[in-house]
Amino acid sequence: MPPSPGHLAAQYARDCATNRNSTGYLNLSAQMCWDAVVLCAHASGAIDRKTYQRLQNITATNFSSFVRMIDPIVGDAAAMRRIPQGSFLGFIEHKNNIPTLIHAMIAVGHGLAAGNKNACIGIGNPVGWEILDLAGRLNWVPGTNCFNAAPPGQPGQRLVQIRYRTL
Repeated sequence: MPPSPGHLAAQYARDCATNRNSTGYLNLSAQMCWDAVVLCAHASGAIDRKTYQRLQNITATNFSSFVRMIDPIVGDAAAMRRIPQGSFLGFIEHKNNIPTLIHAMIAVGHGLAAGNKNACIGIGNPVGWEILDLAGRLNWVPGTNCFNAAPPGQPGQRLVQIRYRTL
C-alpha cells in the first residue's frame, strides 16, 4: 500500500528541516510561510500540479483554498497532538472582526509542525524551515480555543486560533 498524501508531505517536511544543506530546505526557507507549506506538499507528491496552482493565490484575507473557517479548530495541546500528519495549519487572528491568516505550517505528527518564518507566532526563528513543538511550546489560553502569540515579555495577549485541513 503506498504512503498517504499526509505521510508524504510530513516526511518531506521533516527531511528538509533536518538537512539544512538540501535544495528542499533552501527552497522552503526562501518562501512566504503559506507558500512554503504548499510547495512542501507539492514537492513531496502529496498534491498534484492543479491543486498546487489553485493554492498559489493565498493572501492574509483570502485563504479559504488553504483552510476554511469551518475547518476544525485546534484549541489546546491535546488537540494539537491529534492532528493528522501532513495537515495544513492556518494561524488566524481576528483583526477588527475580520479573520486574517497570519501564519501557516504543516503538521508532522505528535503535536509537531514544520514551517518558515515562525517567529510571528511567538516561537521559532524569523526565517528558515524548521520543526517546532506546537503542543508543548505554544502559550495555550484555557477556554479560548486560542494561544497567546505575544512575544515573551510583551504585556497583554495576542489571541490566535489554529484551524487545520487534512490532505
